[in-house]
Amino acid sequence: MKSYLSLAWKQLKAEKITSLLILSALILSTVTATAAGASIGILQSMRVRQAEGLNGNRYATFHQLTEEQMLCLSEDSRLADVGSILQLGNTRLGSSSLTLFLREYRGNALAAYPSIGRVKEGRLPSRAGEIALSEDVLQYLGAGKKPGDTLTLSLSVSLKTDDQPPYKYTHNFTLTGILENDYLGYTTGTMTALAGEGSAAALLPERYLLYSTDFKTKSTGDFQSTIDDLASQLSLDKDNIQYNWVLLDALGIDYAEKGSSDTGNGFPFMAAACILTGGLVLLAAGLVIYNILKVSVAKRIQDYGTLRAMGSERGQLYRLVTLQLLILFVIGLPPGVLAGSLSAKGILIAASGLLNPSLFLAESTQELNTAISGSSTGMLFPILAGVGITLLFSLIAAFPAARYASLVSPVEAMSGDAVKVRRPRRKSGKIRCFEAFYARLNITRSRGRSLITILSIIMSITVYVALQSFSGLLDTSRAVQEMHTGDYAVTNETGGILPEAVTELKKRDEVKELYTTKLSIYTWNKDGSFPLPLDFPLQSWETFQIAGIDDSRLEEFLSGLSDQAAEEVKNGTACLIHNPIPFSFEGQTAESTQFQPGDALTVNGKSLHAAGIISSPVTINNDGYINGVQIIVPDSVYDTLTGKNHYSEIYPVLQNEEDFDTFEAWLEQWCSSNPGTHWLSYRQSDSQLAESFQQLNFLCWGLILFIGLIGLLNIINTVYTNIHTRTKEIGVQRAIGMSVRSLYQTFLWEGAYYGLIASGIGAITGWLCTSFVNAAAVGAWQLSSFPLLPVLQAALVSVLACLLSTAVPLRSIAKMDIVGTIEAIE
Repeated sequence: MKSYLSLAWKQLKAEKITSLLILSALILSTVTATAAGASIGILQSMRVRQAEGLNGNRYATFHQLTEEQMLCLSEDSRLADVGSILQLGNTRLGSSSLTLFLREYRGNALAAYPSIGRVKEGRLPSRAGEIALSEDVLQYLGAGKKPGDTLTLSLSVSLKTDDQPPYKYTHNFTLTGILENDYLGYTTGTMTALAGEGSAAALLPERYLLYSTDFKTKSTGDFQSTIDDLASQLSLDKDNIQYNWVLLDALGIDYAEKGSSDTGNGFPFMAAACILTGGLVLLAAGLVIYNILKVSVAKRIQDYGTLRAMGSERGQLYRLVTLQLLILFVIGLPPGVLAGSLSAKGILIAASGLLNPSLFLAESTQELNTAISGSSTGMLFPILAGVGITLLFSLIAAFPAARYASLVSPVEAMSGDAVKVRRPRRKSGKIRCFEAFYARLNITRSRGRSLITILSIIMSITVYVALQSFSGLLDTSRAVQEMHTGDYAVTNETGGILPEAVTELKKRDEVKELYTTKLSIYTWNKDGSFPLPLDFPLQSWETFQIAGIDDSRLEEFLSGLSDQAAEEVKNGTACLIHNPIPFSFEGQTAESTQFQPGDALTVNGKSLHAAGIISSPVTINNDGYINGVQIIVPDSVYDTLTGKNHYSEIYPVLQNEEDFDTFEAWLEQWCSSNPGTHWLSYRQSDSQLAESFQQLNFLCWGLILFIGLIGLLNIINTVYTNIHTRTKEIGVQRAIGMSVRSLYQTFLWEGAYYGLIASGIGAITGWLCTSFVNAAAVGAWQLSSFPLLPVLQAALVSVLACLLSTAVPLRSIAKMDIVGTIEAIE
């Protein structure tokens, strides 16, 4: 023998079944890591495409730009995909809560918003005075209109910060195209119409020819510094800078107004959730490898004792065990990488056939497949990283077995007395089921092996449960859905909705929950007096607003306050305040009223103090915020402060989707009996948002089930290994009289115990991991609801896998003759 290391290959060939078990564990681990590495980039790419479809393929927008400033951005070498938009005005759509905005998209600007530019009939406008509208907008403006017809619009346009009244005009436009419906605007109450190039110059005074320019930065690493430098060059106020937070958050780009998704200690929950989920997958695979190697080394302990007696050093035994693992890893690497890569691509391409390509900015399934394939390029690094991590975890898993082999005493190992049997005092009792009792003895007799087996199953259950919650983090539409309350918004901006009418609506069987808003806005009288007694001065341009909201929504506003401050708001001695939004005009920052927590104020004779300052004001009818001071109080306190009890806007939530049509027919009649009341459904927008995530979720589920299958195979591998390594023990048991039936029942009980114990612990660890992953979505740690269905699914499959992996090898072993099983080397 030229080198003692050649013994590694001889031992692997001599113990073929054990080597195959280790090899299968390594291949499964490699497949898992490779599939995850190959698919993570694709899933992220699909997530980004979802974000682009929701809010435009742009990073930021600069508003209120002159033509010179717009051209400066267009020519900047640091920017890409620069496009500009001119606002031609807006108009309210009938008695609805929707506002139509007419925009002229210059150059390639419309390419950033493909969801609003899909033509169903006709063509896009190309000349001044031409427009294109969606089908749902035409229902309000001119039902039955077709391309080529004339459409009259009365529009109003104003600057973002203006000291003049809005410019109003009426014009006869030529309808050139009917666009496909896009319901995402319903969440903000806005709809978009397209105007041909040159329309703004032909219809608007020069002072309103200001551009909104969209762009991306070529370098994402210095995105914010580029924004700041451009704003400084153009002398642009930060109020005129709009960040596309949906896309920026999906890409992980830092920007000035980025909200914190971390807890108070600053640790990023999203990153921790990714590390946790990936770590669980690798740990599950590592435990399988450790278990098999530990059993394998234990079987060869006499051989290692002989090597030690012949003069082998501990380091040589370390290298011998490690080399065996490396040999098997090299053999299993090509099929593992190939199977993982093909599996990830196959799942995603197969799933793409069920997707709506338009939601991912693609015109067809073929184009979406091309996008997915394009996302796969450049995945070499993630695949190599997955392989490297698998090797690292495998070596770590092999370390305890190698250490065990190196520390063995030559005398003890060669004597064969490796197991010391302790016989503790036992209480006498009746054994009701011998096979179950004997199975429990077997589990406790080899605690280390049993513990590793149970841990392997626990990890597989935990991974399956945690991955289901992790898929929710891929949803970029979550924040968009939170921009509205309820399934409907029912509004009356004039006289308000009577409490009796609200009670009638609330009693409807279809209504599950009802949220409410009361809002009063006070402005200065023409004679310079203010209509409401206040003990603090307001600026001449500021309004004072009182918002009363229901108890459920109030809890959301109070979430960041202390218990005492929250209670003071509820009992009417304190309020929440939204301060005026600071702005600059002609280079001068306007003075504004600013409150701080703890400040006292008196409104209409009632003393209050500021419990907290909020960043998001209460508005109704999807209208913008009229700048000023707003206080938020409970519903009943609003009645006291204003002397009014009418509701401004209410938000019904229905029990079931089947109730929508019935409820809407009734709601239409109800609004007719309450003059000035109109309603807006979020049904279509929520459906479109849900569809965009469901299809991304479908891709993720393919990977979850694939990784779950790997976990299942790991369970089978682990339990099979435990039985295979006990062939001699089984032969002895049969030699002393155990029947084949009792043998089956004993090992089946062992499998059931493994599955049940692991399921109980896995349910708890899976719940904790689910809570941790969900913290990434809400930004704070809290126990989530118990994931009962995923836990039951994982537990049932795990128990069945344990029983299956117990019964199959026993069948072949039971057929062996007793002497053969006792003398078997493997």
